Order: sequence, then C-alpha cells, then structure tokens
Amino acid sequence: MEEMSGKANPAGTNRCASGFYQDVWECHASSSSGDEIRLGSFDFGETAVYEAPKTVKTEVHPYLKSYTLQPEGGYIAYIPNGRVWGPSGSILTSEDKLIYDLSPEYDGHLNRMLTAEEHPALHCQKAREHYDLQGTAAALTFCGSPNYFHWLYDVLPRLGMLRILNIPFQNLIMNPNPYGTFVEQTLTMFGIAESSVICTGDDRQIQAELLVAPSLLMNSHYPPWATSTLRKFMLPGRDTTLHSPGRIFISRSKVSSRRIINENEVIHCLESYGFVPVRMEDWTVAQQIQLFASAEAIVSPHGAGLSNLAFCMKGTVVVEIFHRRHVVPTYWMISNHNKLDYYMMYGQADETVQDRFSGFADFSVDLDQLKQTLGLTGLNKQKI
Repeated sequence: MEEMSGKANPAGTNRCASGFYQDVWECHASSSSGDEIRLGSFDFGETAVYEAPKTVKTEVHPYLKSYTLQPEGGYIAYIPNGRVWGPSGSILTSEDKLIYDLSPEYDGHLNRMLTAEEHPALHCQKAREHYDLQGTAAALTFCGSPNYFHWLYDVLPRLGMLRILNIPFQNLIMNPNPYGTFVEQTLTMFGIAESSVICTGDDRQIQAELLVAPSLLMNSHYPPWATSTLRKFMLPGRDTTLHSPGRIFISRSKVSSRRIINENEVIHCLESYGFVPVRMEDWTVAQQIQLFASAEAIVSPHGAGLSNLAFCMKGTVVVEIFHRRHVVPTYWMISNHNKLDYYMMYGQADETVQDRFSGFADFSVDLDQLKQTLGLTGLNKQKI
C-alpha cells in the first residue's frame, strides 16, 4: 500500500477537533459547518427476517430471538476539505468538527465504544503530520478494521456502495492492518489497486479536496444487503481448484482467545461425523470462500472465521458454540441472511479463571451436548 501521497505540511498547521456533530445530518443542518456538505441517500433494501436458532435444552439468548427489522437507510457524505485524523481514521469537517457517526472509537480497557464526549479527537495532542490530497479521496476507515469480521462487514460493503453508485475517487483512505494479507486479497476482488490506498497513522492527519465517506453498516444493523454485496464481489474470486471437505470444524488453536480447552476430544468426536478440522489462518481468502461455499456443515466456536458464512449456500448446517457470558449475534444474523440451517450451544466456562472480559475466555465443550446438537441437525443419520 502507498504509505502517503500529497504534500506534508508543518505540524503547526494542524488543529485538534474543536467540537463534534452527533451525525452527518446535524452537520448538514448546521449553519456554521463551513463549506456545504452534500448527502446522497443509499437504500439497503428489504426487511431483514431473523429466525431464532435451533438448540438442545438451552434457552435462546435474548440477542437471538426471532424478529424483523427494516434497515436504516444509508448515505454517502461529500465533505469539502474533509479530514481524516489519527490511527482509527476519525472524520472531521474543514472547521475541525468531529462527525461522530462516521468516527466510532472502541476502548479495549473499558470494553465499550466511547461516547462522542470521550472521543480522543477532542482530547488529543496535535498530529505531527498533515497531508493535503488533491482531488477526491474516499474514507473507508473503521476502528475495528484489523479484525476480519469488521473488515468484511464494516469496510468492504462501503466500498461496494461506491462501486455500485460509480462514484469516482483517486485515493482510498484506510486503516493499516498488521495482521496478514486479507486486506490486499479482498481489495483485488473489488478491483482496487494497492497503489491507490493511503493509510492512517498515529500522528497523521489527511485532508482531501473532497472527502467522500459512506455511512457505517453497523449503524444500519448489518443488513442483508451487506452479505449479498460481499457475495457479488467476492464469490467470483473463490479458488474453485481447492478440494474442500464437506464438513468442517473451525479450530481457534492458533489464536490467543476463545479457544476450546478440550479441542482434541471435540475433534475426535466430530471426526466420527465426517468433520475435518481447519484453521482459517492457513488459507487464503479465496480458499476460505471456497471452503464455506462448498461446505455441507460447519461447527465452530464464536469467532471471526465465521464471517465467511457470507459465502455459504442456502441450507448449510451451522453449529456455533458460545461462551455463556459472551453471546454476539453477528454470525446468526449472517446465517439468516443466507437462509442457513443454524444451531447454537454453550460451552462450559472454567469458573476458576477470572477473566477481565469473558469474550476472550477459553472454554470446554460438553461432548454429550455436542452429540445431541448434531443429532438435532440430522447429520448423525447420514453416511459420510
């Protein structure tokens, strides 16, 4: 990726955010917003229908109850002389005002999103680097973009919005990603040259003659449109030469959190049902897409590898295993988008370990409950 283009100005010309707007609509309505910000609407389509998961002897978590939701409409913001500040890529107007709904910030110590008043852009020291870009730059920054799920669902669909509307731009402003090659691999699938990408930085501010910023998908509750857009741009890039197993178990043995303590026993149990263990880190994005697109059944602890459920075919069996104190509905939602056959169960936490955040805690799996869940799917009645 291009480290930076444009001209570096002295640090003294940079200013911290002097205030904030809660969203672009407030910014647009403000008479003191400087150069006029234009907004274009974007329709995320049909009502989302979410069906509760199937489960054995387990009460369905409130986050996984059946409901319907009409996605909140999206937008494209056109910000003259807009600025992108800091490592997370916060969006500011030409008058140094933070646009909060385009600039979420997560605090890992507090384990929550920060409020607008707490946002670091309002409390920061001046950036040492200030770069001016001529022409149009598109900002696709997001505080969680190094995570595979957030890259797929909080960044790439926004690129899809630009592609679908044929909005021209000379540069893309994105967050740097130190965790592998999935960024470059996926951008290629969207037809983006690596040389057009400019990265944010700790002491960096980037100002564009015209900054284009698509709305965040999380603010529209990750509508089915996001999944269909990923399929549109990425399924054609899958590695169809890969001979992939029909039933896969996603192992998290290579990561530092949310591992299955008795994974060897779980794998031994699943192998009798024809499941093959795989680690997402061992595969390219094109191979991961093929693995999921050709899978008949998938068993996995909750984790970002399940983002690839976006590429499954209708009716694929999915068994997701949660930590009892960490239930996040994202992969259940994706399963509903694609009409997958979704089941859930809870793992068994080690109560002797006191974790600051249960979302990182390892857990074990009750093999009897796993077998009962597989029995509910009907997979135990099939010959492999």
